[in-house]
Amino acid sequence: MRDNSLNEVTFIQKLTYKLERVTYAVNNFLHKVSSIILFLLMFLTTADVVGRYFFNKPITGTYELTGLALATIIFFSLGTAQIKKDHIEIDFLTNMMPEKVQAALSALTSFVLFFLMVLTSWQLLEYTKRIMQGNELSGDLGLPLYIFVGLTIFGAISFTLTYLVDTLQSILKVVKT
Repeated sequence: MRDNSLNEVTFIQKLTYKLERVTYAVNNFLHKVSSIILFLLMFLTTADVVGRYFFNKPITGTYELTGLALATIIFFSLGTAQIKKDHIEIDFLTNMMPEKVQAALSALTSFVLFFLMVLTSWQLLEYTKRIMQGNELSGDLGLPLYIFVGLTIFGAISFTLTYLVDTLQSILKVVKT
């Protein structure tokens, strides 16, 4: 009986490790893409300000592109922020609890957040379908909005995977301690 449970933990450890590697690679790639978008956005904004101030000719659609780019940047960076634990966390009560209880609470909260992000990703997909069928376009430039909402799905899924990895890692801590 003991050997069987060791094999199960080993399987979960292997699964967690593989999922962690894939999740980290995807989030790292998306974060690099978001950095490039932010860099390009900086040039667009600078050119718009220079054009508006010196030539009285702003770039049409800058405000619109900024909003769409920011949505993409945020969703593409959420997973990396979760991996680095850069999100705000209030843990002054849980820090006083035993390590096993902390790991169990972490597993529970990570699983709940994983489930909520699955629902969010699903709803983003449904929303993308609706705006694609409705052929919704942006105001100034007439860009198809489903492309930008569709891009956020990739960020949401990668963020979802980070919570799955966190859940599995916390479960392994509970089993270990």
